[in-house]
Amino acid sequence: MADRIGEMKMSRIGNDNSIAHRQPLRCILLGLSGALTLSGCTTLSREDCLSGDWYAIGVQDGASGYSLERLAEHRQACAEYRIRPDREDYRAGWEDGIRDYCTPQRGFREGRQGASYAGVCPPQLEWIFLREYRIGQELYEQERRIRELEREQERKKEERREREEHRRSDQRREKPEVSRQRDIQPVGQPVHIQPSSTTPPDDPAEQEKLRNEMQKVKEQFNRLREQSIESKP
Repeated sequence: MADRIGEMKMSRIGNDNSIAHRQPLRCILLGLSGALTLSGCTTLSREDCLSGDWYAIGVQDGASGYSLERLAEHRQACAEYRIRPDREDYRAGWEDGIRDYCTPQRGFREGRQGASYAGVCPPQLEWIFLREYRIGQELYEQERRIRELEREQERKKEERREREEHRRSDQRREKPEVSRQRDIQPVGQPVHIQPSSTTPPDDPAEQEKLRNEMQKVKEQFNRLREQSIESKP
């Protein structure tokens, strides 16, 4: 009985030690997670906050397509250093920067790269920005679809290759079996050979459908590219 109680005590001590060893690691992980979260929310460095060049920061944000709500994130980032942004300077810079962003060339480029649009352009500039943005966006989607179809073609080629390898392997295994059956079959008796279990060939209609879709998407892509500002002199 005493031995049993001692074993129970030792087991409890072992469990406590295991918990004690795990606890610091958990704290470290939590600390790292918190640090990553804070760094993800930081929009400006300490030097940026201390420099106080809010006009230049506004120009940069406007030219990058950020909305004016970006200033609230900067305010939070600089609160640690007890610095408040100059809203007027920032807005003046942002208005200058947004004019550089809301151009047809930039709209096409943003759409071509699959970037999102936050609706930040003023009405007098937005219509032409969006016109080219949609062309670029459609090109991006068509190009992505072409890549998907090409991957699908490669996957089907690989499947055909694997099926062919399996078929040849089955044939190599069947040949000794056929020979053995012929050796042991009595004279005059028909030889019964089990058919091989092979995968049916590819559906020609499915292959034709894939080729037609690929051709159609490529034609649409070429038409859109001709309409884009890249093809204009």
